[in-house]
Amino acid sequence: MTSPKKESGNHQLINRLLLIAGGFLLLLMIAFYREINTWLAVVIDILSPVILGLIFAYLLNPIFRLLERRVFYRVYPSAARRALSLLLTYIAALLLIGLIVLLILPQLISTLMNFISNYQFYVDGAIASVNGVIESINGVIFNFFNIKNALNYIDASIVTTLFNNILGELTEAIPDLTNKASLFISGATDVIFAIFISIYLLTSKEKRYAQIMKFRNAIFSDKINQRITKICTTANNLFGKFVEGRLLDSLIVGVLTYITISIFQIPYALLIASSIAVWNMIPAIGFLIGFVPSFIILLFTDATLLFPFTLIMFLIYQIDSNIISPRIVGYNTGVGPLCVIIAVCTMGTMFGFIGLIIAVPLFATLLNLADDLIHERLQHKRMPDDTENYFAPDLSMDYMHMSKSRLGRIIVRIEKRALHIINQIAGGHENKLSKKDRSFLSFYQNARKMNLLSEAPPEVLVQFSAESVEKNVRAESNARYEEMLENVIEGMQDDKVGGVQA
Repeated sequence: MTSPKKESGNHQLINRLLLIAGGFLLLLMIAFYREINTWLAVVIDILSPVILGLIFAYLLNPIFRLLERRVFYRVYPSAARRALSLLLTYIAALLLIGLIVLLILPQLISTLMNFISNYQFYVDGAIASVNGVIESINGVIFNFFNIKNALNYIDASIVTTLFNNILGELTEAIPDLTNKASLFISGATDVIFAIFISIYLLTSKEKRYAQIMKFRNAIFSDKINQRITKICTTANNLFGKFVEGRLLDSLIVGVLTYITISIFQIPYALLIASSIAVWNMIPAIGFLIGFVPSFIILLFTDATLLFPFTLIMFLIYQIDSNIISPRIVGYNTGVGPLCVIIAVCTMGTMFGFIGLIIAVPLFATLLNLADDLIHERLQHKRMPDDTENYFAPDLSMDYMHMSKSRLGRIIVRIEKRALHIINQIAGGHENKLSKKDRSFLSFYQNARKMNLLSEAPPEVLVQFSAESVEKNVRAESNARYEEMLENVIEGMQDDKVGGVQA
């Protein structure tokens, strides 16, 4: 019989070997990622109907489940309820896709045809606008530094030649597209097969789940099955919340963009709003990617609207980043801005547009699983789990820097000031409050009643209270010390005066 010490040593050895093997495998994937991408492209091309069917089924399952369990739950038999829910799910999806295509495609074609037929006029106008800006900058530089023509003007002939070459290449590419009609037919066939596969998966999802669990229980141990269930549950929650949140957020941003730029009579409002909404599905940089083609369209059509358009887009971006997105998507992914940028850049380079979409939820899943593993290891070693316990001992950390976002820091700052005013009132110093403090407290109480402010963490409130108590105690001690010092000085002066009189 092996001793517990020996079993622990074997377990540590296995963990180290697995860690080394995982690191070596990761290095191999990085070194040969082009070959791996080529192999994956072949596999995905072969299995594209199945993969698309799984994606369709996963995206439509929440609507299907809602209709079956909440809307048509009184319809019997269950087969009729399921068939009706499935039919309405696909009708709603097809109507939504058709509506988007009908809204965007005609205006996109009209814009392209208008630009191609009048591109010389638009190019000349854009060059004139840019040269006007360059002239203004040169004037400022000359006034301050006495340097003439610091920036060179754009040559219209060079730009015209460049556009003629681009249009010529596009014209030559049209016959190639017609010759590759088989690719479009193959893609349409894959989509049709994927729809049928998704229908089959949704109608028999309980049976498919039972078959998968049967296979898992036959192959893996209970411990490994628990780990697989945890990984799948975490990935499903993060992917589901992310996709639903990003869809709703993109819809709100698109509608807000369309309404705002329509009020300011900026052309191609529907096309610009649609572009912003679609690209906004990509976290962190999607809004900026959608802004660039819209900026270029306005540069060639009406450059005088660039400044108000840029200002409107900046305001909408700030509203989305600080108000809309945190409220809808929240902090469910748990991925910081730096990790978002790394995830988007890495996955976008390796897997293109699909990589941009799945980058954040995939990294969030990996980080969540890593956090669970770290938590288990620290519990095994009987060490604290809070990150605050691992800062450098000589580092003075303020709770303001522990907040997860700019909005969180603002809320914490509001909570701190409100609690300070409330403590003053509780201490009987209400008469010392300024008019500004009273107005702020009234605003804070109304915001609380309307649920506009999220609840501050309990540890933050405890720290506020401790700081307030410490400040009050320090203030009382200073006042008492000053009073004692004044009494001592007055006593010494009285003794001095009495001695002189004597």
